[in-house]
Amino acid sequence: MPMYSHSRLSVYETCPRQFRFQYVDKVAVPEVESVEMFLGSRVHAALQDLYDRVRQGTVPALDDVLAGFRRDWVKEWTPDIQISREDMTAEDYLALGGSQLTTYDERYRPFDQERTVAVERRVSFPLDETRKIWMQGYVDRLSVTREGLWQIHDYKTGRWLPSQADLDRDRQLALYQIGVQRQFPRQARDVELVWHYLAHDLEMRSRREPEALRELETRTLALIDRIQADTAFPLLEGPHCARCSYQSRCPAWSHLFTQEALPEAERPLEDGAALVDRLAALRARRREVKAEIGQAEADLIAYARAAGVEAVFGTTHRARIAILRTLSWPKQGDPRRAEMEAILRAGGRWEEVAELNIRAVAKKLASGDWPADLIGSLDPFQDRGETARISLRRRQDPEDS
Repeated sequence: MPMYSHSRLSVYETCPRQFRFQYVDKVAVPEVESVEMFLGSRVHAALQDLYDRVRQGTVPALDDVLAGFRRDWVKEWTPDIQISREDMTAEDYLALGGSQLTTYDERYRPFDQERTVAVERRVSFPLDETRKIWMQGYVDRLSVTREGLWQIHDYKTGRWLPSQADLDRDRQLALYQIGVQRQFPRQARDVELVWHYLAHDLEMRSRREPEALRELETRTLALIDRIQADTAFPLLEGPHCARCSYQSRCPAWSHLFTQEALPEAERPLEDGAALVDRLAALRARRREVKAEIGQAEADLIAYARAAGVEAVFGTTHRARIAILRTLSWPKQGDPRRAEMEAILRAGGRWEEVAELNIRAVAKKLASGDWPADLIGSLDPFQDRGETARISLRRRQDPEDS
């Protein structure tokens, strides 16, 4: 029985190749935990403990909550947890978590705004009528207000803050709503989605109408159909690559690991690196040479005009300069085009160039079939110009021919 989740679907949407590595091939990779992930886990654990105790009839003091948070932090911390910000230490993140719990406590104590039904509640439900495709997820907290409104809470510890439109399109909690309403069909008829952005001391809410949930089910099933039919699992590069645990196996990144396994002095000499460096250098030269060629051609054309010649001889090559006269007519959107049409209609020639086919007009003018006065009236609409073309061949002196 295939079991999907919002996070699993998100992996496929971000990069199908990563999805294959993680869920199809089940490639084992070292787990890398960032300090931000660790912070989120520890704050969630502290809130879970808080509401478990509230459900049991005890409201712990803030000092107890913070002390439990610190004990859990120290117990679970490992040196492998990655801190990417140079201006932050583990103690800084510990203090940040404590600050978020403190502001949350100040907003909601004594935590009796609603009755907590469950914390870290697993929800699972079938998406299709045959019950072959299932969704699952974990609700941070599930509560019921005095008015009977069911609330699905989600706690966020990061700095990113979405717009209301983002939340109104959010898939994760909307899927949880489907699961909750399937598990509590009589009670959970009215549901609200609530996000707590702890870093901002901000609460945001959204609702989903039944029709929106049905559309979500349809879209989610269509996405799962795509996943199950996929055999190629193409890779998609983007900012997410920097955090991907499968870089060493990914065709877009594995060569980097091949290189890094070499001594530093040998890396530029490796065949692939040498080829890339050569191509990059050639393309850089091509851009430079293209600009130089353009300038040389312009200078040569100017020289030929000034000298009144059509061919210029170098020591090894001969350059033939051809000056081509051009005519152009008003393009679509040019007000003069409407004036041309009026003249052609008045001259009874519109049908011959229906819809003002410029090529047809030019051909008729060149044929001389039209009256001279009509040709003359169209003359102001012709923009005369010229282009120069240079053909370059190895020179052949007269005595060699």
